[in-house]
Amino acid sequence: MGTEDSDAPARIVGLSKDEATEELVAEDETRDPQYVRAVLDHVTDGDGVITRDAVDDAVTDTSMILSTAETRVELATIALSEATEAARDVADVDAVRTRLDTFEQQVSAAEERVSELGSEMQSLSHWHSDSRPVYDLVTDLRGVASDAQTVQRVADDVQFELEEFEHWLSDDDLRRCDLGSDVDALERSLDDVARTREDLDTDTDAVEASGVDAEVAADAAETWYGAMLRCRVVPLLLADLRAELADLRELAARDDIDDTSGLDDIETRLDDIDAQADQHATELDALASQAWTDRYGELLADFRSALDEFEPPVSWGAVQKELDRFRDGPTN
Repeated sequence: MGTEDSDAPARIVGLSKDEATEELVAEDETRDPQYVRAVLDHVTDGDGVITRDAVDDAVTDTSMILSTAETRVELATIALSEATEAARDVADVDAVRTRLDTFEQQVSAAEERVSELGSEMQSLSHWHSDSRPVYDLVTDLRGVASDAQTVQRVADDVQFELEEFEHWLSDDDLRRCDLGSDVDALERSLDDVARTREDLDTDTDAVEASGVDAEVAADAAETWYGAMLRCRVVPLLLADLRAELADLRELAARDDIDDTSGLDDIETRLDDIDAQADQHATELDALASQAWTDRYGELLADFRSALDEFEPPVSWGAVQKELDRFRDGPTN
């Protein structure tokens, strides 16, 4: 029995890839033969045989992939330290502090994950002496390699973003352009609302002309609801952009920059967006039938309550998730 147990991990070692695939699929019929063969490719020698040396090579290859990820995480950690030092004198400004907090969370998560993978890799490296079957070992190695490559990509992205953040810290024009891009995005969203409002005029006429055709009426109601959701979001995003604008004015003052005309232009654009959003909301309210407000009124109130949980600085991604959630509308 002891000999059988010690040989268990290497049960398919010495078999050809075809023989090993057949045995593994016979052992568990839910296994996809094509996938099994792909896994075994990593532990097959030039003659198409599963060997211990090939398994050891797979362990070594995975260790190297993980080592690369660990190095990239270390570089991201160094970049974070450098960025934190560069921001030391302005870290009290929300626009700076929020960005640093996000970077710290990302780097911390990468460090934690790469540490977990290191522990797992340590366990897999001792495959000769544990009871893990070779197929399970190689599957786990593939998982570690895949996760390590994901961590590496995240670390690389964070390092690049930290470098961009340092540029942003030192370049007033870049800060203004970035904010201007966010204003552009909000203006485009508001333009979409305006086009939807215009389309709704046509939809409303179609509903009346069809004698309240159920399908046409439902489409018009859903379109109106989606536009109202986007209108509800605008004040929150405006507040966020105004807070960012105030922070950029503070950073400009600390950099002794006297020319704030670019920021003044952005403030004017935000005022225009505010006025347009109010106008669109008023016009959408006027278009609504009683049936529309009966169907969607409670959802719109709930959406407003959900948005009340946010305050600047706002995660636009989190707001988008809330918007997507409410876009599904009533379930019955």
